[in-house]
Amino acid sequence: MASKTTKALLMAGIAAIAISTPILAYNGLGLRGVQQAPQTYDMQYAGGAYVAPQAQNIYQGYSQQQNYARQEVSGAYQAQQAIYTGSYIEANSQIPVGNYTGGLGLRGASQVFNPGFNVGGTSVTTNVKHTRRMLDWQENTTGKTLTLLANRANGTLAPNSLTIGGAMKAGLMWQTTSQAGAFPILSRFPDFTGGTETSSGVFAINNAALAFTGSFGDWTSFYLQPEYSETEFFGQAEFQLRKAFVVFGNLEKTPFYAAFGRKTIDFGNFDGYNAFTQTEAQHYFWAASDQPVLELGYYNMYSGLKLSATAFSGGRQLRTAYAGAENENKIANFAASIEKEFRFGNGSAFTVGTSYLHDTIYRNNFTAHTFGLIGSLPPPANFISYRNGAVDAFAEFNSPSWDMMVEYTTSLKPWGAAIPQDANGFVDPAYIIDPLGAPDDINNISFDQKLSVLTAQVRYKPLLPNGRRLQVAAVGSWGNIGDNFIGVGIGGQPTTWEKNQQHALSVQYPVSDYLDFGVEYVYNKGFIPFVAPQLVSNDDVTAHAVNVGFKARF
Repeated sequence: MASKTTKALLMAGIAAIAISTPILAYNGLGLRGVQQAPQTYDMQYAGGAYVAPQAQNIYQGYSQQQNYARQEVSGAYQAQQAIYTGSYIEANSQIPVGNYTGGLGLRGASQVFNPGFNVGGTSVTTNVKHTRRMLDWQENTTGKTLTLLANRANGTLAPNSLTIGGAMKAGLMWQTTSQAGAFPILSRFPDFTGGTETSSGVFAINNAALAFTGSFGDWTSFYLQPEYSETEFFGQAEFQLRKAFVVFGNLEKTPFYAAFGRKTIDFGNFDGYNAFTQTEAQHYFWAASDQPVLELGYYNMYSGLKLSATAFSGGRQLRTAYAGAENENKIANFAASIEKEFRFGNGSAFTVGTSYLHDTIYRNNFTAHTFGLIGSLPPPANFISYRNGAVDAFAEFNSPSWDMMVEYTTSLKPWGAAIPQDANGFVDPAYIIDPLGAPDDINNISFDQKLSVLTAQVRYKPLLPNGRRLQVAAVGSWGNIGDNFIGVGIGGQPTTWEKNQQHALSVQYPVSDYLDFGVEYVYNKGFIPFVAPQLVSNDDVTAHAVNVGFKARF
């Protein structure tokens, strides 16, 4: 018991030190940026602090200065005894090292900042820059696997270490709408809205999570992310183990890697530059797993080429992936992705990528999306079901001052629930090709509008006097769902579900590496929920939302 109490006190002390210690901030490229890599994994200590191999030359030259004044030396600064680097010294001309003052690299490699202590031969640390990438709910959405590999390769994660982090995103969510009860954003979280109200405002903890990253031996890394959220969908638990996976790989020795466990499926990009609200592309198509997946990948840090293939159960996952209840206990779904990064000497990069998901929740007209509802509710009397995959393509430009991205995602066939039909699933006769044919055969239905989203976004990052970068972003999403058709909804009111839009303007101010404040305005045109859309949708609804909050991490 005494041992456990001592460890708890030590961890509390480390967290307090991490939160209160100011560090030099640089804003790097994030995923799909310049890749940094060290010469060796050798772990060295100076005054009890881990120093990455690339920083040894800097440390040896300045370690004799024993004062607390912060001094900049070729992009690095020192405290009393330990040197932490903001940029690296190239140890070998054959190892690519980023030449900009960022530090994140492809898929989120980070700058070194490792306060910590030793427990039984294992270094236990915190690293706020690693946490920023792993617990970022807006960006690096599908890049956590390579974040681990890149951060091991560049020395951010010390060998045989456990890195503990935590983050929280919370604030005020307020929205007004032109139709009572129709809140495009707040209606995603049923407990937050009233059916007779035209405005709604709540304080909410969107996400609060811990992150445990282990790097043991030359080849093995693991990641655990227990998470709490008040903005979960009806039927989901507030506390979940959102991620638990192991990565086998070593970018210094081979470009091949493997990952296994509960994680985001490598499909699409889905990053959002805005402060708090996910893009429509992420809302429609983000494929987070509920069951273990096996991902095999290839990443060449010299050429910037990345390939991956993922296999997993055909059953219902947390978000988009689903290959039918009959495939719950079968490996019946998969995804594939390819990306290519082009790097420029001024610290900029241009990346293009495309990916494929074999089957999705848009495979039928039964919109009971959660496990419980699928098992407890009867499907429509006329159950329309068929495999419906999805494809994604994006192009992104990153630089120290500007980010720009365009992404297009679409299903390969129409969504069964978007076909004009009555509450029992019988398709409107105007869309039936052969009246004598099967009413549930997609080939007998003359409806060809696929579910698709186009997202375009830009972000300006001016350098502030405190050495950090303000983020000013504009993000637009345009979704296509159904046809120009007027249906009959609940209570006999007309319903429309052809298309919708979501556009956001936001500003984020970085107080420190540990805290960001943000404010965001979101305009929505169209209220089209993905549960029973034909019964409640109205694509003429206009809504305005303001979100004010913070992101804290350690």
